[in-house]
Amino acid sequence: MRVLLLWPGSEGAAAGNFGVPQLVLLGTYLQVHGNAAVDIRDLAIERAFGPIDFPALLAGDGRGYDVIAFSVYSSFDWLKCRALGELARELWPDAVLVAGGYHASARPLEIIAEDSPFDVVVVGEGEKPLVTVVDSVRGGAPLRKVVLGPEAIDDLDSLPPSDWSLLGRYRHVARRVASQAQVYLSRGCPFDCAFCMERAKRETSWRALSVGRAVEEIESLHRFLDLRTWTLYFGDALFGMRKSWRRQFLEELARRDIGVDKYWLLIRVDMVEDEDLRLFGAANCGLGFGLESGDPTQLAAIRKSGRLDDYLDRMEHIAERAREYDVPWGANVICGHPGETEATMRTSAAYLSKLFLRPRGTTGFLSVDPFRLYPGSPIDADRGHYERTYGTRFHYPQWWHEGDPEFLSEWVDPSAELTWARREQLQHELLTPVLAQIESNFVYRGSARPYFLRAVRDQLAFASSSRRMHDFDRYYAWMKYTGRRSKATAERVEHGALRGVAEDLRRGVLTEVAAHVGLAVDDPIIEALAVVPRERFVPLDEVAASVRDRPIALDDTGMATVSAMHAYARSFDLLAVASGDTILDLGAGAGYGTALLAHLVGASGRVVGIEIDPALVAVAAFALADLTTAEVLVGDAIDTACWPALARGCTKVTVGFAIDAVPREWFDVLAPGAVVVAPVGPSEQQQLVRARLGSEGVAYEWFDAVRYVPTRRMVAGHARIEPSRAPVEVVRHLPVID
Repeated sequence: MRVLLLWPGSEGAAAGNFGVPQLVLLGTYLQVHGNAAVDIRDLAIERAFGPIDFPALLAGDGRGYDVIAFSVYSSFDWLKCRALGELARELWPDAVLVAGGYHASARPLEIIAEDSPFDVVVVGEGEKPLVTVVDSVRGGAPLRKVVLGPEAIDDLDSLPPSDWSLLGRYRHVARRVASQAQVYLSRGCPFDCAFCMERAKRETSWRALSVGRAVEEIESLHRFLDLRTWTLYFGDALFGMRKSWRRQFLEELARRDIGVDKYWLLIRVDMVEDEDLRLFGAANCGLGFGLESGDPTQLAAIRKSGRLDDYLDRMEHIAERAREYDVPWGANVICGHPGETEATMRTSAAYLSKLFLRPRGTTGFLSVDPFRLYPGSPIDADRGHYERTYGTRFHYPQWWHEGDPEFLSEWVDPSAELTWARREQLQHELLTPVLAQIESNFVYRGSARPYFLRAVRDQLAFASSSRRMHDFDRYYAWMKYTGRRSKATAERVEHGALRGVAEDLRRGVLTEVAAHVGLAVDDPIIEALAVVPRERFVPLDEVAASVRDRPIALDDTGMATVSAMHAYARSFDLLAVASGDTILDLGAGAGYGTALLAHLVGASGRVVGIEIDPALVAVAAFALADLTTAEVLVGDAIDTACWPALARGCTKVTVGFAIDAVPREWFDVLAPGAVVVAPVGPSEQQQLVRARLGSEGVAYEWFDAVRYVPTRRMVAGHARIEPSRAPVEVVRHLPVID
């Protein structure tokens, strides 16, 4: 019997670790108790060999496989595993396809639905169920569309020792793809934190290998991999629940002195005593704590059990003693868990500041996660309770069926008074300053210091403006896709958090923009590009693109755009826009250029845009509502009859679409000395022209090669493209500006 165990390269907690010990344990068990030939393939590591040829991978040595088992470890893996499962079914129609893992345990009936490629879903631990599957194939009656499990292993010492040679294919690339290896020493967690998927496995009792077997698992991996200079992660849901086991294990681990850089594990705050810290230090261990919050009322909502009255005090005590023993540790908090309010976030942030920014330094680091709704968690099982009790809103509770799980899993309003967007804003305002100061306050000096500093820096990167803009971009896109366009448009105008993120990112590109158009970085035009919120004027699903220096289509026709930032800078520089000017913005689109001009002309100036598309004028009206010196009107910009009365006193005109030539009749309306800057030429490419009305007529100057959208004229009440008719001589060839 040939069995393939497939790890999809999970995006969950196991991401980035070498070892997939859960598959090694399964494979070893199948070899011993199922008399099967087992291959393990880790798609994350397969990439180290180049592009993955999945059909070849499924072919094995050419004979294929009788059973192909997918680890749907995390709900983030579901769509990937389903797609791979469909390909596997096409290639090997007679094979039994199995899915197991947290997500499979949480939603077993979805896994084996009629339209699913999977035959068997395993709930909980997989060793015994997989032997059942293998036996069914061997007996000629392969299982189809069934749920197996839970069948927990009560005595973990009954498991055969892990056969790490199952990962022999990856041994020579291991250090290239990971710096942390992983083993399991125990199973189960009897606690009931509201957000956790552990209960989806059904069996939650804590069971561990005996101390001798646990240490032998580590030493056997060491013999296979050579763990010197590695960090080794004990992937247990809860390390060392029993005090006697924990202390015996730590004493034995210290005696063996295997030479790893650091052991890393997850343990509860209320289990660790001073003697444990001493033993952890002697055994070269770092500790990870699921602190979850620094607010006592929020801890109760999270269902942290145990003695909550001194839980946070206990964490502070551990932080002090860990520094004395030079034990590194990390604490994770969840922002926006159902029940969260602005008050609980502020209380939590104040506590975390006190915990990590201690005058004598810390050996701890902080990780901050937004709440994610996981299927199989207590919250998922009783969403109605959280909706009724706190006013929580789960915007997309079946998120794992969509191609944007990263955002949708987090799209939750924690309470009636705290929306997703406000939570994101507070998370940044309250906790990013704490994250930013931890490295300078981090006093751990052990051999694994670089490993922990990477964790500190990774957390700060996770709070970066680019990451936050990505989240806002997905938020506005999904608001649009789910029929909440009007609400999202209003929020976008009012949203101070988005504006701050966008301005920060724009300033990052404006140095290059300034150099491109020959302006100083402190030029008023560059400053206007920095502070005017371009994100207001683009389609809702293009918010992230608004901070990049490129044109953005305003509709599906391609006939209207928000131009690249450098295009506005160049045109407005040629126009010599100044405070107090009265300016006509022809082809104003959604009003972004109009807003820039309003900023530049100030309170004593005036800007009027003309736009042929009423839908874009409506967008502009909303986005410009807080500006009293600017407006956009519906009209045919070419036709001076559509121009407002102030055009007769206007001295400057900017044009946002290609024209054959600057119409002479424009100057019959404009004031003496008026200047027009426009892209002149055929539709495929134009040149910027500056036309100035003087006492002897109109003088023309030719500048950069550019590419603008074509002219649209009003015909029978509708806009249509006006084709260019007259070729225009190109005076000099310059880089094209879109």
